[in-house]
Amino acid sequence: MMQIPSEQQLFEAVDASWPAHKTQELDGWILREGRGGGQRVSAASGEGDIAQAEAAMEALGQDKLFMIRGDQSALDQELAARGYIIKDPVDLLVGDAREIAQGYDPKKQAIFTGLPLAILTEIWAEGGIGAERINVMKRATCPKSYVLGRLNARAAAAAFVGCHNGVAMAHAVEVLAPVRRNGMAESMMRAAAGWGAENGATVFAVLATQANTGAQSLYRKMGMETATQYHYRIKTP
Repeated sequence: MMQIPSEQQLFEAVDASWPAHKTQELDGWILREGRGGGQRVSAASGEGDIAQAEAAMEALGQDKLFMIRGDQSALDQELAARGYIIKDPVDLLVGDAREIAQGYDPKKQAIFTGLPLAILTEIWAEGGIGAERINVMKRATCPKSYVLGRLNARAAAAAFVGCHNGVAMAHAVEVLAPVRRNGMAESMMRAAAGWGAENGATVFAVLATQANTGAQSLYRKMGMETATQYHYRIKTP
């Protein structure tokens, strides 16, 4: 039976497989410099003096953005009182890597590569994943792979997967519009889980916003379950 890692271990896998350009520890906070790579690599996490964290984010030229984990209700309430609004509640879902990998044919359905091939960048661009997020993938120093999904021997989907301390985590799963509803997203997840299992992972993980009901339904159908949750608080002008 799969042993679910601790919340700390899971968030360490998030940071390792989808790293900020630079991180800084500041009196209880972890501050992230995202360089345009999105919320996950730009949000402050931890707990401490809020004004101090705000000043540090301002100095980086970034939005005042905090990641709130499930056990941080006091911080959540304090930020709400300061005018911060909730943004993008997220589930971190996990499953058994080997079980999820069942049923895909790596010779026919996926190509694994150590480089972000041009065809991958084109597929990601179709879904709004540009150079800044691809730079996030390039920064990852953990074992990792870019995944090209194929349907009928033609390029159809892209994904990225990284492995840290027995947890393989998939990111940036994108399926070309003309081939959606053909099981490609599920195939990509199984391929990424298979790569993870081959690279020492026992746990396969993915992040999904709670609003993304299609992805949530797919992951649960594949036997994944919510291990922890988080959301952001952002200060609006």
